[in-house]
Amino acid sequence: MRLYKPFKFILLFLVILICNLTPPAWAEDIAIVDMYSDIDSTDITIHSGEHYTDITLMAELIFDGKVLESKQFNIEDISSDTDITKIAFWDITNPKEGFYRTRMTMSMDGSVLETGYYNFSYGWQAIPGVSFKDIVPDSSGISVILAPYTTLAGSKPVLADVEYMLVDGDTVIYRTTDSRVTVAQATPLSKDWNVLLENNHDYSTRVKAKISSPRDAVIAQSADFTAKDDARITELYRDETGASATVLGHSQVPFDSHIVFTVTKDNSVIEEVREKCPILTTGDDETIEIIWSRKLAEGIYGLTVEVVGNDGDTLDRWDTVIESDYVSSADATPVPTPTETPGFSIVPATFAILALILLSGQMDRRNG
Repeated sequence: MRLYKPFKFILLFLVILICNLTPPAWAEDIAIVDMYSDIDSTDITIHSGEHYTDITLMAELIFDGKVLESKQFNIEDISSDTDITKIAFWDITNPKEGFYRTRMTMSMDGSVLETGYYNFSYGWQAIPGVSFKDIVPDSSGISVILAPYTTLAGSKPVLADVEYMLVDGDTVIYRTTDSRVTVAQATPLSKDWNVLLENNHDYSTRVKAKISSPRDAVIAQSADFTAKDDARITELYRDETGASATVLGHSQVPFDSHIVFTVTKDNSVIEEVREKCPILTTGDDETIEIIWSRKLAEGIYGLTVEVVGNDGDTLDRWDTVIESDYVSSADATPVPTPTETPGFSIVPATFAILALILLSGQMDRRNG
C-alpha cells in the first residue's frame, strides 16, 4: 500500500515526537529517589544503577504558578549503584505566606528523564513535632540539640530519623543517619565525619529530622564551617633526661606537623627540640619522645610543649616545670692538673747527680 506524502510527513513527525518524549532505554535505571524543599533551601537525591555522564538537574521554586527562582546542577559523572545528593539555597526576600511547589527535573542529552514535585506551605504551616535548638559543626563532626515542640499543655515525646549531611559546594560528600531517636526532651546528638577534609576549606552541613507521628513532617537546617587541622596534648612526662608528650587528633584535616619542646632557666632558653609528629586525624593519638642533649643539672627549669599546626599556628600549649636533683662530677668544673716537666723527674735526677759525685770521688782517690 502506497502512502501519500502528507501521511508520510505525519508518520515521521509522530516517530520523532515519541522518541523525544520517551527516555532512552539505556537511562531507565537512573531516577530521583528523594526530594525536600522549604523556603530557605532544597535538596534532591538521584540513584543510578549504571555509569552515566552529563546529567542535568533543575530545581525551580514556584509560587502562585510563577517560577521565583531556579537552580541548575551539572553532574559530569555518576558511578554505577551510586546516590548523589545536590543542595541549593533559595534567596527569597520577604516571602509571602501560602503554598509553594518545588519542581525537580532530571535531563540527559537534552531529553527529560524524570520530573518530580515537592509541595510545602510557608507562614501558617502546621507546627512540626520537633525543632532544632542548636547546630554546631566543626572539622571533626557535628553536634545537634533536637527538642520536642512544647505547647501550653506540655510536650509529647516523638520518634525521629535524623540525617546528617556534609556538603562541599552543592554536593553531599558524606551522610549518616540516626534512626528512631526518642525525643522526649532537649536531646543532644553528635556524629563524626568519616571522610578527610581539606585544610582552610569551607564546607556546609545539613541536618534533616523526619517524624511520622502524629503526621509526616520533615524539618531541615544548615550551618557552615571552615575546616582546620587540630591536635591536642593529653599526657606529658618530663625529667632531667628528656620528655614525652601524647598528642590526640581532633580533626578530619590530617595533622602533619611538629611538636616543639623548649627548656628554659632564668628566662634563657637552655634547649629546644623540634620533633616531627606522625599524621593524625580524629581519634588518632601518638606519643612523641625526646632526650635532652645532656642531663639537666640540679635545679628548677621551665618546660613549654607546643603543638604547631600545618600553617605554623599553635594548636595547643602546655607550660610546666622540671625539678632536677641530678648531681654528677661530670657536671662539675674540672680542676686543672699540673703539667709534668719533660725529661727525668726530680727524684731520679737527684740520685743520678749523687751517683756521679760518688763515682767522681772514687776516681780521684785512685788517681792519687
